[in-house]
Amino acid sequence: MRNVLLVFAGVAMVARAAAQAPPAPSATAAIVEQAGKYVTGYLEAFSAVVSEEKQTQRLIRYDGRVSKVRDITADFLLVKTGTTWPQAYRDVIEVDGKRIRNREDRLKKLFLEHPKNAAALAGAIAEESGRYNIGIGRRGNSPLVPVVFLTPDIASGVRFEGTESALTFQEIRTPTVLRRRSGAGDHNMPAHGTFEIEPGTGRVLSVEFTADNPDSRFSASYKVRYAIDPKLEISVPVELTERYWRPDAPGADVLEVRSTYSSFRRFDVTTTEQIKK
Repeated sequence: MRNVLLVFAGVAMVARAAAQAPPAPSATAAIVEQAGKYVTGYLEAFSAVVSEEKQTQRLIRYDGRVSKVRDITADFLLVKTGTTWPQAYRDVIEVDGKRIRNREDRLKKLFLEHPKNAAALAGAIAEESGRYNIGIGRRGNSPLVPVVFLTPDIASGVRFEGTESALTFQEIRTPTVLRRRSGAGDHNMPAHGTFEIEPGTGRVLSVEFTADNPDSRFSASYKVRYAIDPKLEISVPVELTERYWRPDAPGADVLEVRSTYSSFRRFDVTTTEQIKK
């Protein structure tokens, strides 16, 4: 189970393809537009946030027995420079109760002290931290993944239905936001699910969705819950549940991952990649 799921691979290309999709019905479109404005405003105000991620990964056999468990504590950083989508980086601190290194806000310091090559260095740290994962290889998985479907460019390639408090959605354009990479190339994984929206504001409260494809060896599901952090006064992810399985192999292990986030800290990255403390 070492195939890799790509998140936000080629988002610009996805957006261009989405522009040709048919519009949603007017009533639903107004709800989507409000939620999209909220997400756009949120991303404009967003610069960089560091938090503590506590993650439990479990490999579950076809008969329901758990074959392996991995507990990981990491510094989790979401950072945006310029107009780019916030990128996710992890720096593992503890694995199965054993300290890997001392907590030193290493990722944050990279962007403060080495802004020109911070992204490459942070990417190398995240890649190294990924070796502690069990099951399917995952890269770029982030609790902000779901809200991309509400951004205006991507939303134009998604079919929505529902009310101002609950929106169901189905991704209808390719390339898709989530894709699986294999030796044969990238495989589209169209997403479908439900947003819980705060009426009147468009704020996303929670979302759950599944990304799959009959031609893809793997399927994935996400469930994320968001809340306002009293210190930062912005909406932050508080819980993420991921599930990965092989529809073509009922006897294969299923990977379940539950992550919680706390101790949010913020710093600002300018569009010129200079850092403001």
